[in-house]
Parts: sequence; structure tokens; C-alpha cells
Amino acid sequence: MLLVAAQDETAQDVAGPFLSRETLTGEWFGTRPALSDRGVEFFASYTAEVWGNTAGGLRTGSVYTGLLDFGSDLDLEKLAGWHGARASTTWLWLSGKDASQDLVGNFLTISNIAGFDTLRCAELWLEQDFLDKQISLRVGQLTADSEFLISDYGGLFINAEFGWTALVGSNMPNGGAAFPVGAPGVRLAYSPNDSFTFLSGAYQGNVFAQDVNLYGFRWRLDAQNGFTWMNEAQFYWGKTDESRLLPGFLKLGAWLQSGQYADALADSTSSGNSGYYLVLDQMLFRENAESDPKSDEGLGFFGRTGFTPPDRNVVDFFFDMGFTYKGLIPGRSEDSFGLAYGFAALSPDARADIGAAGGDGAVSEMVLEATYQCVLAPWCILQPDAQLIVNPGGDNSAPNAFVIGARLAIIF
Repeated sequence: MLLVAAQDETAQDVAGPFLSRETLTGEWFGTRPALSDRGVEFFASYTAEVWGNTAGGLRTGSVYTGLLDFGSDLDLEKLAGWHGARASTTWLWLSGKDASQDLVGNFLTISNIAGFDTLRCAELWLEQDFLDKQISLRVGQLTADSEFLISDYGGLFINAEFGWTALVGSNMPNGGAAFPVGAPGVRLAYSPNDSFTFLSGAYQGNVFAQDVNLYGFRWRLDAQNGFTWMNEAQFYWGKTDESRLLPGFLKLGAWLQSGQYADALADSTSSGNSGYYLVLDQMLFRENAESDPKSDEGLGFFGRTGFTPPDRNVVDFFFDMGFTYKGLIPGRSEDSFGLAYGFAALSPDARADIGAAGGDGAVSEMVLEATYQCVLAPWCILQPDAQLIVNPGGDNSAPNAFVIGARLAIIF
């Protein structure tokens, strides 16, 4: 009896209080931390969204969007004694509908998890560190949007514009090597100190349409299909314990594309493409700065901008910005509130194309988003969201759409 009682007590201690667990399934009665000690980490989460278009766009109505993502991370030094090496794989199972495609008709996509229904490998790579982690080389199936063009504060928002912006998503062939389609490639990172990182990555240029590249392994590495080369210099401040500056960073990036492609308007072909961008993140105010000088609670700002050649792209300029506040409501220190604005300007050819189709004065598309991320438990996050889409599809004659929705994310 004492043995049984001791076993029950141990099981309860390992399981931990349900709402304070980091994951829904807990520590698997000690198995998960034991695997982690040996260099094996499994992860899985499910994100469910419901969107309703209340006015404007193509039609009013509602849709459901879902995403199951799962995979593993391997520390090969712990697992096999391979110093400085690790491997990772991520798989995506998309389901449901796309609110932008089915309800609104806009290209600043309302949900950043929307895509063609399928089970697909997004990433499958091996990484090796050199010179005490100052240099890392990653090779395999990669997604560029997991490392390039990222704003930490912008990551709070659900509209895809605040992630893989339309400057790249609308101009690279089939959206480029980004969610939900990865591509074979190689990425080099150089970080000599905490204040500077340089990233350079080369990827398969045309990743093919989502309904063609169904499982993520449609690889074609040749000059005709081309390559995408991305480069980004990152400058950080306020990261060290000694710094009195509030944390922030500036990223300067450029991408180049080789190969012969049909223009984004599909009426001619061009050789190569390029784009240039800037990302700024800055904490503006920190709560409890004296008692906790490294607290992430407080007010943050992000801003991004960039441009591409107007003679071969749909979007030739973009700008987005926003404010977030973590811990705005007393007693809800993990919750975050945000307001953001995104703007994408159409190139002259894109405007002419919309005008020829009967549009009126096409110039740009804009989005305004308000969101609140409520952390119900470390493994359960609820996020109500509202978006105003101005000039859907870049057409001034299209009625503005007001979309409301909610996201529920469960981490297993």
C-alpha cells in the first residue's frame, strides 16, 4: 500500500498542476524530460480559427481555418556526441478555408496559417556550429520566413502582412520558400557578438504552387528554375545586463532572384528580380524596470518598409508598423494587446491590369488590425482579432471589408 501511494504521489508530482503545465500533455510521467536530457525534443500544436466577414469584400459569411504542426528537434551532441550539430523537422497539416480567398478577395492575407489543404514537410535540416557558435551552417529543406524579415513585435499579429510581407509573398514565384512551402537550400549565420548577426541564405527559386508541391518535396535545382538569395544584417542593442538602453534591433536586408520567370502579371517574362527592406523593433517602455530590469512587459513598437523594381512586380513598395503592450491589464502579465497598420502599393502595371478588368483607380491595399492575445495557460492561448481591409485586391471600387475572428492555439 505504501509503495502504491508513493507511486501515485510521484505520478502527480511529475504531471504537475494541469493549468500550469508548459504543454497540454505534460511531461509524460518523466519521459519527456528524460528524452530532452538525451537531446530529443518532440513538439506539436493545433491552431484553430473562425473568421467572419461582416461587411464588404466578396461576400459576408464565415470560414474555419486550422493548422496542425508537429516535428522534432535533435541535439546531436547529446544524442550522438557530434559536437555543435543539431537537426530538426517540421510538418504541417493545413485544413479549412482561407478568409481572404473565400470572403474578401484581398492579398494581404487575413490569416497567416491559411493554405492549401494537405500534409506537407516544411523543414528538414541539419545545422553545424563553428568557432564557439559564432558561425552556423544550416542545410536541407528550409523556410526563409523563419529567419528573415522577422519583427518580434509584429509576430503578435495574425494578418500575414506582418510576417512574410506582400513585398516578397506577392512577388516571388508562388510566394517563395515560406510558410507553408519550404525548399531545399543553405543558410549561413555569423554572430561575432551579441550586437551583430549576418544571415545569408540561398533557396530553390520557384517552390511551385501549393496544389502542385503537395508534400513539400518537389525539388528542382537548376538555372531555369532559378535561385533566391537572401541577405540580412542585424544590429542589436540593450541585450546585455550592463546596458541601460531598452532592447531593440535594426535589420537591413536584400533579396536577389535568378532565372527566367513570368512577370507577376503573367504577360511577359523577366530575367531575375530583387527587393530591399528594413525592419525596426524597439521597446518604448518597460514595466517594473527597477525591480526587474530584464522584464519584457511594457510597450513595444515595430516598423518595416521595402521596395522592389516596379517593372516586374505586383507590389513595388510596402510599409507596416504597430504597437504592442504586454501586461496591459493588471493581473494578466502574460497577455498582449496590439494595434497594427499595413500598406502595400501596387506597381503601375498592376494598377493598369486592374483598371483593364473594370477596377476603379487601383493604387494600394491596406489593413488595420487590433488583437488581444490571452494566455489562459502556458499551453492554451485565445486570441480575438479584428481587421479592416481597405481596397481589397488594391481596387478602390471594391467595398472595404470588416472581418472579426478568434484563434485558439493548443500546445501538446
